[in-house]
Amino acid sequence: MDTVLNINLDSPAFFADPYPAYAKLRSDAPICPLMPGIWLATRYQDANRILRDARFGKDFLAGVARRYGKDAVMEPAFQMVNRFMLLMNPPEHTRLRTLVSKAFGVKQAPELRYLAQRETHRLIDGFIDSRRADLVNTFAYPLPVRIICALLDIHLEDSLRFLADTQALVKVFELSPIGADEIDAANRASHAFDRYFREICRERRKNPGNDLVSLLLQAGEGEDRLSEDEIIANMALLFLAGHETTANMIGNALLTLFRHPEQLDLLRGNPSLLPQAVNECLRYETSVHIAARVAMQDVAVGAVTIKQGETVYINLGAANRDPAVFKEPERFLIERAELPQKPLSFGGGMHYCLGARLARIELETALDALLRRLPELQLENIDHPSWKPTITIRGLAHLLAHW
Repeated sequence: MDTVLNINLDSPAFFADPYPAYAKLRSDAPICPLMPGIWLATRYQDANRILRDARFGKDFLAGVARRYGKDAVMEPAFQMVNRFMLLMNPPEHTRLRTLVSKAFGVKQAPELRYLAQRETHRLIDGFIDSRRADLVNTFAYPLPVRIICALLDIHLEDSLRFLADTQALVKVFELSPIGADEIDAANRASHAFDRYFREICRERRKNPGNDLVSLLLQAGEGEDRLSEDEIIANMALLFLAGHETTANMIGNALLTLFRHPEQLDLLRGNPSLLPQAVNECLRYETSVHIAARVAMQDVAVGAVTIKQGETVYINLGAANRDPAVFKEPERFLIERAELPQKPLSFGGGMHYCLGARLARIELETALDALLRRLPELQLENIDHPSWKPTITIRGLAHLLAHW
C-alpha cells in the first residue's frame, strides 16, 4: 500500500509536502487501487459524490480485517472505534446522531465562544512572559483539551494523561497499516478511556449537571436513550475528533499564515477577514486528509467500478486543492472568492462533522488572540517544519516561536 504511481506514501519527502503527489494522483489515477479491495479517491468531484452517495457507507471492521486479518477485529481499540457514531450507517447512525445532536445543540455558539476565549487567554497568560514556546505543545494541543474538559465538566489534570492515549488511539485510522506495538498502545488507550468515562457516567447519574456528559445521559426521543457503551465510545470520539484534529488544525493554520507573510499582514491590518482566513486555512492545509467509505453495492466512479464491500479512502487534502474547483488552488489567498463548492475539510453528507461549529470557533479565537496579544510573534524553522509521519491526520510535531 505504500507505493502508488512510484509515490512513496511513507517517505519523509511525502510527509513534508504531499501536495505534488496528490496532484499527480488527481491527474493520472484519480481513483487509484492501493491494494485489492481498497481504493484512493483524490478529485473533488469524486470525493464529494462518494461522501454524499447513500450507496457508500461505513464498515470499519471489514477494513480492519482486510488489512490486519480477521482476528484483529476483536482487538479492544478496533472494537471501541467501531462504536463511534461517525463509523455507523443508518438507521443506527441516524438514531445516535439525533440523540447526540440534541445534547450537543444545547451548547449555543455564545457559550462555546466564551469557553474558547477564556481558555485561550488562560493559556497565553501562562507562557507570554517566557518570550519563547513550542506553540504545538504549549498551545495548540492544550487548548481543545481545556475546552472539552469544560464541556464535559471533568478535571483538566485527569484529561492531560489522555494526551498520549488520544494520539495512540487515532492511529487506528491511518491509511497504512500500523504495527503490533502501535495496536497494543491503542488497546491500552481504549481501556483507559473506558475505565475513566464509565466512572464519570456513574457519578453524573448520581449528580447530574449541565455538562455534556449529563446531557448525553438525559438525551432521548420517546423511550430511546443512549446506552452507557454508546456514551463512552462517543465521549472518546469527542476527545479524538475535538482534540487531535483541532490541535493540528491550529498548528497548520499558524504555519500557513506565517509562510505567507503578505496574507498575514493583510489579516493583521483587517481583522474582519478572520472568518475568511479560517476558511482558507481549512482548505489549504486541513488537518484531516483521509475519510473512508465502503460500497454497499457495485458503484461506478469515474472510469472504475467500486465493487460491493470494497473500501474507498477519500483524500480530502487532495480534493481541497483540485484546480477543477478552486482557481489557483496552490495559492493561499484569504480574500478568495467564496464558491458554491465548499472545501471538504469537515467531510460531507450525513457524516458531516458534528463539531464543525466548535472547531471554527476555536480556530478563530486562537488566531485572533495570538495575533493580538503577541504582535511580535515569529515562527522558527518555517521552511522545514517537523511534520508528523501520518497521512490520515496531518499536523506538526513542534512549532517553535518567539516574540
